[in-house]
Amino acid sequence: MNSSSAAVILHSPLTSGMRVAFPDTKKTYCFDAFPNIDKISKVTSPVLVIHGTEDEVIDFSHGLALYERCQRPVEPLWVEGAGHNDVELYGQYLERLKQFVAHELVNL
Repeated sequence: MNSSSAAVILHSPLTSGMRVAFPDTKKTYCFDAFPNIDKISKVTSPVLVIHGTEDEVIDFSHGLALYERCQRPVEPLWVEGAGHNDVELYGQYLERLKQFVAHELVNL
């Protein structure tokens, strides 16, 4: 996949399944079904990370950790006060998505 053909949006992402279930987990186990933390650095497309700062399901730290490991991160959207199931209800959510998509379409 070349960077001009795709873009990635991570909405309330998790670093790994084990890290959600066991927050003190520091390494990825072979049986972890979602080893996103190990895969994100291989993504060469622009990546937009969106995460609510008060996410009670997938802690905000997951979004931040993935953002920090992206090869081509764009300005993230940290939705102050948003949880896991309401982040898209905040006005800045749709505005940031529109901005990202418009920018990436121009660069195709």
